[in-house]
Amino acid sequence: MIPIEVMTMAGGAAMGHVFKLMSAAQEAKKQQQEMMINMMRAKTEEADAASTRATAAADAAANRIGNDPFAKMTRRIFVLAVVAMVFIYLLAPAFGVQVAVPVEVQKGFNFLGIIDTTKTVTEYITLNSVVSFNEIWITFLAAGSFYLGKS
Repeated sequence: MIPIEVMTMAGGAAMGHVFKLMSAAQEAKKQQQEMMINMMRAKTEEADAASTRATAAADAAANRIGNDPFAKMTRRIFVLAVVAMVFIYLLAPAFGVQVAVPVEVQKGFNFLGIIDTTKTVTEYITLNSVVSFNEIWITFLAAGSFYLGKS
């Protein structure tokens, strides 16, 4: 039989090894948490730096616009010119100006799917006293985005 002293020594050694493993696991968790905290701190510092750069860029842009006394006047003249052109375009049919409208037409023939000579051709039809609002809408969108994008 194994003497009690050997079993006590083996049990103590085993318990010491178990506690050493538990201590190593706790140390690994501590290091992992420290790394995670350092990573979060680095991300926060990076976000703060990005915010500072964005603020500096916005301030620089505001100063560029503010230093040019003719920037706002130039945009206003451009928008007023576009609005004037649109009103002239709207009033053109009242003065007898004709408007050309693009229309897609298919030409050719299709014989049972064997002989297919169809193709789409764009033709322009001249209309009197009609306004095409698509061009007006595109012009207003362009002028509005230019004016609001720079103000």
